[in-house]
Amino acid sequence: MMLWLHIFNYDGLAYPLLLWLSLGILALFFAEVFAKAPGAVRISTGELLARLRQRRPDDMLRHIPAGLRLLGLFLLLMALAGPMRGYHVRPDRANVIDIMLCLDVSGSMRQQDFMIDGQPRDRMYVARESARRFVNNRRESQDTRFGLDRIGLILFAGLAWTQCPLTLDYDILDRELDNSDIAPDRKQGTAIGSALGLAVRRLSQSDAESKVVVLLSDGVNNRGELDPLDAARLAKEYGIRVYTIGAGAVEEVVVRRGFFPMRTEAIDEETLKEIAAITGGRYYLATDTEALIRAYEEIGALETTEVDVGDYYEARIEALPYMIAGALALLASVLSRRLWFEVLP
Repeated sequence: MMLWLHIFNYDGLAYPLLLWLSLGILALFFAEVFAKAPGAVRISTGELLARLRQRRPDDMLRHIPAGLRLLGLFLLLMALAGPMRGYHVRPDRANVIDIMLCLDVSGSMRQQDFMIDGQPRDRMYVARESARRFVNNRRESQDTRFGLDRIGLILFAGLAWTQCPLTLDYDILDRELDNSDIAPDRKQGTAIGSALGLAVRRLSQSDAESKVVVLLSDGVNNRGELDPLDAARLAKEYGIRVYTIGAGAVEEVVVRRGFFPMRTEAIDEETLKEIAAITGGRYYLATDTEALIRAYEEIGALETTEVDVGDYYEARIEALPYMIAGALALLASVLSRRLWFEVLP
């Protein structure tokens, strides 16, 4: 089989019942093949008849235009049936979990007080990679982009915004993690309450059995109109557990940006602990890379999903190759009839 034929591979059909129309296409093909010639030619001599007989194509060859038309119509019918790729059975869940990751992207996350392979790394990089590891551990399998649970991403500094809504497509989430970076100066600050409030609003619209927020911050709430504890009480009303992670230093530190010293605030452990306590979650202190990775791993182990029955993912419809091939087959049918198999009047 030629390598290019792989473009016609598919995992399922969106509208398989349309294939019943292929019976009509076959009926038209056989009607044309077995139909009598539309006219007759009067021959005056046997010699002329012999010459015409020699030029007449083989009986099988004269059906080439009809066969090409049959192929073209069938390919177009396949395009209408919606061939899909990426269509496969996924585990449905007895205990569905929706998770919102809230990631602090304020300026203090630039501090390079974490180490990876003996090299200093800023908090933002380590927090992003730890979150990515958490997400990848919840994939359905290593070779699929889909996950067991819906996960979304909220970024916050002086205000909070949704970087990625709840999704089962972890490749999209992974891309949005790559696009997550320190907020611009106009958005600076730490709005923990706003981030948690936004996560609660997103999860309140979910019908999942279990709803979880994982909130990471390295500072103190100093922006936003919503108090973090009020947001925690709101989360409790909706049955949302909040796991909080304090990443960085537990005491104030002074660092330099250029020629100017800058004091960074310590983690507000009391607030983060109370948020977790109100909602039935846990608080984790991560002052180094290993502790941060371990925090995400423990949260992942606590929030497990029970796999039950089968369901299906959405898939990409790949109809274009069938449409192009069908159109080319119909064109070849017309040209072959006009050039080689034209019926005499």
